[in-house]
Amino acid sequence: MTGPTRGENNVISADEQELSLADLAEAVPALEKMHARLKGGKRQLGKRRSGDKFQLSPSMFVVFAQRYRAARNAHKGVDYQRLSTTKNFKDCNGHAEELRAKEPELKVFLNKALAEQREIDEGKPMKNIEALKEEVARLDVQHEEDVAKRKQLEVDIEQREEQHSVTISKLKESYEVEIGKLQS
Repeated sequence: MTGPTRGENNVISADEQELSLADLAEAVPALEKMHARLKGGKRQLGKRRSGDKFQLSPSMFVVFAQRYRAARNAHKGVDYQRLSTTKNFKDCNGHAEELRAKEPELKVFLNKALAEQREIDEGKPMKNIEALKEEVARLDVQHEEDVAKRKQLEVDIEQREEQHSVTISKLKESYEVEIGKLQS
């Protein structure tokens, strides 16, 4: 759950689809397992600063996911006002709209956890450090190629602008000559 850590921006698509009840029943335990994997045996995963007042920690997302699953199973919406007054969300006390704004982010984490858990269940190994380094190296090469293409396009555009300015200056000269002929 890299999203809840401080300093990262989560891009959440507007068309984030709802999980079915069966997928949601699978996704919440998957989120708990993902949180446990990320903690790596530590007692706590990161800390929040006082400036991150409404930022939810990974364990708070697990509690939020459990409440979300319970509300969906009851075919109701989450009671954010009541949730904001619980001991798990002390910082959000009376700020139900802040919790409501975290729901799309929760859906993203549930989808991510469900996808990771299904990959693990299928026997696909999780990416290790070497695989991640290879992917970063591949992306660096691709980035360098994209930068080179952009620079070449800039050169092409400058050449075209220069050609156009030469053409315009020639046309201006010819128009001035024609105007001079017509005036005399």
